[in-house]
Amino acid sequence: MKRLSLRAVTRVATGLACVVGLWGGVASADEHVLVLLDRTGSMGLQSVPGKTRFQVAKERIVAFLNSAAGEPRRYAFWTFEGTSYTPVYNFNQNATQAQVEAAVNAAVLGGNTPLARSVCAAVDELIGFLPNEFHTKRVYLATDGLENATPSGDQCAGFNSATPYPLLEVNSWQWKVRNKACTGLATAPGACSAGIPPMGLTLIVDIDHLFDYVPLRAGSLLEPDDARRDFASLTPERDAAFFTGLADETQGAYKSITPSTPQSEATPLPGDANLDGCVDVSDRSVVLSLYGQGVPSGSPADFNRDRVVNVYDYNTVLQNYGSGCP
Repeated sequence: MKRLSLRAVTRVATGLACVVGLWGGVASADEHVLVLLDRTGSMGLQSVPGKTRFQVAKERIVAFLNSAAGEPRRYAFWTFEGTSYTPVYNFNQNATQAQVEAAVNAAVLGGNTPLARSVCAAVDELIGFLPNEFHTKRVYLATDGLENATPSGDQCAGFNSATPYPLLEVNSWQWKVRNKACTGLATAPGACSAGIPPMGLTLIVDIDHLFDYVPLRAGSLLEPDDARRDFASLTPERDAAFFTGLADETQGAYKSITPSTPQSEATPLPGDANLDGCVDVSDRSVVLSLYGQGVPSGSPADFNRDRVVNVYDYNTVLQNYGSGCP
């Protein structure tokens, strides 16, 4: 099929942008995005053929950074390993997209998995930055799960829930992380839809979960403290249920990536709505066929993860037109 020229695509995008500009009214405040990258030892295991979990996580983060946002983005970038997290950039440093992308690509693997501590601290960072202004707040977590190193005195420290989401055991780390994301307090259950007091802040949690379904065995991963795990209650499947539920409750996106995930789906190009590895007129057609519609979490055409296919997704196609094509 003959490809539409970039000039023709640009004309259509300009027209759509004008229409959205008429509908949109006053621009909303910027979005605060905290990217939280797991750099623990097990992230060095193979994911899709030829790539580790860590490589896939980095590529997916970079693809998100290169999507067209519905509102300006302000970034923080943290990593975690050992017993804590490392703020590479905080919001008040005003890091650019290019700086965050470079920092993501420069990250190296470390040790254990203080997952609960890191997610809850990220929530505190988001709700504490410009708290009296209206902003969309988003945690973008890329991890293989397997919490094993949050210090016992931390606000979100806890045992592994023996029951899966949504029936999480009270005071388990999963119960506390879920509460923290929904109410702002690790020990205070409540509906995510009510928002975090006092401003009713809604916090979105996006999760890229890199794992496989092989049952865990002591010593089978790369992290030195795996013996601390309760293997009867903590499995990749149980993590997947928890992460799926948390993302859904917060109106975020959950994506599971296993060794059997097609590579074009595991590490999609920004703008590649049909996941064929080439951003061209067929991707424009997919976006236009869904234009203005709400879509499920993780839809390939929803590049900016706002659950609506709109001009920003169209612009992502335009900005990346020709990428990956022969």
